[in-house]
Amino acid sequence: MTIPTPGPEENSRTAAGTPRPPVRPAADREPAGRGTGTGTGTDTGAASGKQAERKGGKLRGRDRKAAPQNAGSRTWKSSDDWGVFRAVVVGVGVVIAAIGAYYLITGTAGVAETSGGAVNASLESQFRFFSAMMVGVGAAFIAIAVKFQWANMLWLVCLMVFLGGIGRVLSWAFSGTPHFTLIILMIVELAFPPALLVWHRFIAKTSELRREIHHGSEGGSAPSGTAA
Repeated sequence: MTIPTPGPEENSRTAAGTPRPPVRPAADREPAGRGTGTGTGTDTGAASGKQAERKGGKLRGRDRKAAPQNAGSRTWKSSDDWGVFRAVVVGVGVVIAAIGAYYLITGTAGVAETSGGAVNASLESQFRFFSAMMVGVGAAFIAIAVKFQWANMLWLVCLMVFLGGIGRVLSWAFSGTPHFTLIILMIVELAFPPALLVWHRFIAKTSELRREIHHGSEGGSAPSGTAA
C-alpha cells in the first residue's frame, strides 16, 4: 500500500487542520539580543547605564582629588614675600663677609684714620681675629637664606650683629668719636637687625593667616554632612 505524499496545501496545515504560520528566511531574522523593550535589549541598556555611571563617578573622583592639590599649590606660590626676604638676607651676608675679609687682609691699616702706622702686635692679632668672625657671621646669613630650615638661627646671628653695634657705642663713649664711616656702621648694626627680625615675624604671621583663611574657605564650601 502506497502512502501518498502530502502536497503543498497539506504541508501548510497542522495536525489539527489549522494553517501553519509562514516560516521567515534566515536572512530576515534579527540576531538575538537586539530586542527593544523586552529580554536581552533591556539588560544591555541597563548594563550600559551602569557603565556610564561608573565612568562619571571616576571622573568626579579625579576632579575632587585634583582640586585640593591645585588649591594648595596656589597658596604656596602666593607667599612670594619669602623670596624677597631671603634675597635681602643673602645681600646682608655678602656685605658683612666682604667687610670682614677686607679687614682680615689689611688688618688695622685698613681702618680709617690709622694712616697705616705701626700698631701693637697684640692689637693687630685681636683685630684680625674679630675680622675673621665677621666673615663667619656673613656666611651664617647666607647659609640661613639658602637653607631656610635654619631660619630660627637668624635671631641669634642678628643678636651678634646688634651686640657689635653696642660695642661701637661703648668705644665711642670711652675712647672718643670715631671716623664717620664707623658711625654709619654703628647705626646700621643697631637698627638693621631688629628691623630684619620684625620683617621676618610679619611675613610668618601673614603667611599663617593666609593659610588659615584658605583652609576655612575650603571647609565652608564642603557639602553638608561631610567633614571639612
